[in-house]
Amino acid sequence: MLAKVLFKPIGMVVGGIVAKRVGDRLFNTVYGRRYGTQAPTAFTEEATYPQVAVAAVTRATILAVTAVTFDRAGASGFRYLTGFWPGETRPKPASPELERSK
Repeated sequence: MLAKVLFKPIGMVVGGIVAKRVGDRLFNTVYGRRYGTQAPTAFTEEATYPQVAVAAVTRATILAVTAVTFDRAGASGFRYLTGFWPGETRPKPASPELERSK
């Protein structure tokens, strides 16, 4: 419990701020190399719906993977320094509603 509290500010900086900046930079690099332009937004007039959708999906995927990678690295570093894992040891069991639907 104490490990979770101590890790919270570290996780916010590493997983939130740093990961978003790295993810944005990575997305802009990947999209720019692949398509030769900046990614269109919903308000880019001459972009088609598929172009905007591909840009949004690509951005979301890169940001999610980057955030998880930084969160995991931060938790591993925290464990290395303190000896305590800041999260759960194993996944929680599925909810009963999911079990009934199988």
